Amino acid sequence: MSYKDLFLTSEPLITVIKEGMEPIVKIFGVPFDSTVTFRPGARFGPNAIRQAYMNIEVYSLFLDVDLESLSLLDLGNLKLTNDVDDMVYSVEKVVRELVQEGVTFGILGGEHTLTFGAYLSMPKDTALIIFDAHLDLRDEFAGLKLSHATFLRRLTDKVGTESIIHIGSRAASRDEWKIADKIRLSLISLQTIRTIPNAEMLLLDFLKDFENVYVSIDLDALDPSFAPGVGNPEPDGLSLHKLLEFLYSLKGKKIIGFDIVELTPLYDSGITAVVAAKLMNEIIGLSYLSQNSRKP
Repeated sequence: MSYKDLFLTSEPLITVIKEGMEPIVKIFGVPFDSTVTFRPGARFGPNAIRQAYMNIEVYSLFLDVDLESLSLLDLGNLKLTNDVDDMVYSVEKVVRELVQEGVTFGILGGEHTLTFGAYLSMPKDTALIIFDAHLDLRDEFAGLKLSHATFLRRLTDKVGTESIIHIGSRAASRDEWKIADKIRLSLISLQTIRTIPNAEMLLLDFLKDFENVYVSIDLDALDPSFAPGVGNPEPDGLSLHKLLEFLYSLKGKKIIGFDIVELTPLYDSGITAVVAAKLMNEIIGLSYLSQNSRKP
């Protein structure tokens, strides 16, 4: 039995299979929000993103990629658990198996803690790009050492900071900003983005020595006017246009995997789910272009 058989269950899927065509990406959901610190409900995020995705146009005009003509495999959701260690273990094992298969994968969250398990399964030459309002560098929060408010602290404890860049940061405690400076975490803060034209060039400079890229999007990186349905909304954030500019700058990069997290549909009119679906569509398009460019 594989880890996919062991940990994944059948849920409403967005699978599209074209005859004779291998999937360009394999998707799975992580319906987990047991360590949330404000508004619960991210466990409903995976299926909300799926529903939105099935109701948007999936042709990317900017990338000239039509996902209607390509294969996409949805593996379903992880089995339900309220134990953060069990969730992280499951994510780590499933992702490691997908990496060994040599396929690009995407994870629909769920809370941001899942990135901790996913990134631990990445090849060593993989850069982690985090879009997030919050630094998540607390050592402990609400009695938990591992939670969506501490996952990046735990991750940097294990892998350091040389392969991690954080974009859109604007909300953290005084101690977290000091910690980020102390551990030399690469930041493209919101203040930097507004000060430096074409700040996405800073991202490309960071990536120049990495073969693989993993993208993690916490939807609260966006201003609440673009994404109100999140667990911890933070005013004065990125515009959707600017976030897409950062993503489009990755054209040609090898995106080995991605996650989209912290959608809380109970606080959403549907806007945030559609935004998440749009972001997923564009990342899959970027991955397809990268895969196609490497073919002989």
